[in-house]
Amino acid sequence: MNKTRQNIIQKSIELFNEQGVVNVRIRDIADALAISTGNLTYHYKTKQDLMHSVYRYMIKTLEEMSIGNQLMMPGRGALHVVRGYLEYITKFRFFYQDTLEIIRAYPELAKSHHQQVEQEKAIIKNLLYRAIGKGEIKGEAFPGLYDSLAHSIWMTLHFWLTQQAIRGEAEDKLEKGLLMIANLIYPYATEQGVGVFLKMQGELTH
Repeated sequence: MNKTRQNIIQKSIELFNEQGVVNVRIRDIADALAISTGNLTYHYKTKQDLMHSVYRYMIKTLEEMSIGNQLMMPGRGALHVVRGYLEYITKFRFFYQDTLEIIRAYPELAKSHHQQVEQEKAIIKNLLYRAIGKGEIKGEAFPGLYDSLAHSIWMTLHFWLTQQAIRGEAEDKLEKGLLMIANLIYPYATEQGVGVFLKMQGELTH
């Protein structure tokens, strides 16, 4: 990707985060970059084309985080991975605060995002099974229980910025988001896991 395209994508994300996707016009992005509208539309003929590139950039950024690989690094546990994901959501908060509005305006993104959501839930479920293997949470009491838990964790992650905005809270409270996830998992903790979660809560509340 050439430098001009990179600058357009970065500035678009900045403006989308500040004003919301539907409130930002191609002309607004061009003005913010101090380039002509014609220059911008040479690279992205329509806002739809631009949105597709922004979304691809989002997915590439997430892939480069190498979430699965991070778990294999010394000292890197599930909490570190979840923190990284919350930081990712904050970076692209425009999308997570207005997901439904965006996929309605750009329905071509709906299928891609659905696939992405399923991949994210699969990662969360893998984290749960990893915790089972480490003896920190119990095995499933019945089939499908941790599918539902993974979905609940995904929803909390995906919509935590929206609920913060509704409640008038600051968007940079990552610890509160992490604590919410820990509290969802706590009821499934083993005796060993209880100690892990209590230590985690102590770290997040001090």
